[in-house]
Amino acid sequence: MSFQYVPSQFRVPQIPNWNPPDGFWCGLGVDAGYYGFEMYNWGKYIITRNLVSYSLEVDGTRFTPVYSSINGYIFWQGNGYIYYTQTYGWVLSDRFPGYEPIEEYVWDENKEKNVYQGDSFWQISQFPSREDAEVKIRGRGAAYEEKEKTLKAVWERWVSDNEFGEYEGKGGASGKKYLGLPRFRGNGTDYIRSFQKENGYYKYGAIHYAGGKWVIGEVGSDAGWHEGSEPSKSGSVTFKFCANKGSDAQGQNISVSLVDYVKGDESQPVFLGEVAIWR
Repeated sequence: MSFQYVPSQFRVPQIPNWNPPDGFWCGLGVDAGYYGFEMYNWGKYIITRNLVSYSLEVDGTRFTPVYSSINGYIFWQGNGYIYYTQTYGWVLSDRFPGYEPIEEYVWDENKEKNVYQGDSFWQISQFPSREDAEVKIRGRGAAYEEKEKTLKAVWERWVSDNEFGEYEGKGGASGKKYLGLPRFRGNGTDYIRSFQKENGYYKYGAIHYAGGKWVIGEVGSDAGWHEGSEPSKSGSVTFKFCANKGSDAQGQNISVSLVDYVKGDESQPVFLGEVAIWR
């Protein structure tokens, strides 16, 4: 996977139980739309696709985030809307985001209790802070007597305990993702894969493709060189020492294998901007 680090925050309205990271990794090329950043209560380090925050489910119905400001917060849309109101805080409503729901009540002498009227909506007193947490939300207005609904947070993502390396799918995400450049090691020397290909091939430090073969050093050198195959993440690769015919040069074979993943040192200009919201 190809990612570029952006030393800036996501510019989005406030999100409950979500603090914007100081920087993030942005996918490039075929990885465009993927983001990598730190988010402890969702797996420490995560990679997401398209969404930089969690979705919500109410009784199994999915609501996806919309990063437009409603009273200073984002909102979620699905079978209705979840948004922040000035009167009731967070609500689930079938009215448009920003609408302030109305609740009224009258005393029913026959039932000897208040009967609630107005809009049908549900009030959310708190948000689930992690994937395995659920909270109950209660009806208000015309829905006052209805059964409570269950709210939970969901997020398709890939997680890892380390910033660089293998990420495992969670929350419905399948397969694995990788962040960072693979670092190989052989006979005490590190060989880090390049970020981009050159003439159709990666370089791994001193390991490069030349003359139809993978080599360490220069073919035909008086001091000798090594020949092998492209380093593999699935197992070790042996580079055999080679020398010119009749040469007295001596050397050992080099066994190269994957050690870990690291941050690359290649960079390029990035243009950052800020756009005002006109209403």
